[in-house]
Amino acid sequence: MGASRITYLGLSFQLLIFSLFLGFSLGASSGEVFGWKFLPVVMGMGFSFVGDVFNLQFPSIQKKMKYPLLGGIAGFFLAQIFYLIAVFQISNWNNLFQDGLHYGILIAMLIVPALIFKFRVYNPERSKSIMASAFVYGILLCFVVALLLNGALIQSGYWWLLALGGGFFLLSDAVMGETTVHGGRHPVFEFQVPWITYLIAQGLLIVGFYFLFSQEYPIESPQ
Repeated sequence: MGASRITYLGLSFQLLIFSLFLGFSLGASSGEVFGWKFLPVVMGMGFSFVGDVFNLQFPSIQKKMKYPLLGGIAGFFLAQIFYLIAVFQISNWNNLFQDGLHYGILIAMLIVPALIFKFRVYNPERSKSIMASAFVYGILLCFVVALLLNGALIQSGYWWLLALGGGFFLLSDAVMGETTVHGGRHPVFEFQVPWITYLIAQGLLIVGFYFLFSQEYPIESPQ
């Protein structure tokens, strides 16, 4: 398990470095040192990496924290806040909610996961702080994914990379929710499926945001 933890964390760190590279690439296209509009995406990946460190529950962290999972949830909560900021840098509320269908998607994305949490994740024997923070994080994640899906349905193009990334994020957290967060179920795929789908999700989000932000940066003409 120790080797797997290092491998997972190493892959997460590579995604963080990749996001930084893309940020510098955006900056270079417009004569800047760094594409500062892309910074929320880098911050989102950065806080995700912090969340990964806690979620992997290294023995050294377990000795210092009673519930390392709380640190993981906090890290990913902040990550979703920054991804939300990135979304509103490339779009706005009116563009993402143009009719009843789009509001219906948002409502469904908030109600259905809440029901799943109630029947598949909630465990009264677990810490109340873990249950409450996991529920609040889940609502935020579903809100973000609803925006990404609406963006894909309305604007299409690279937005579909974001929507797919959000979908894989939901899948990853859904599996982790009813196993690790619930605490009473430990199937053989408890760690592999959430991590594989999570890495795919982060990759799609980073690349999707990069392509969308690249449309915001003018490319300098050769002098």
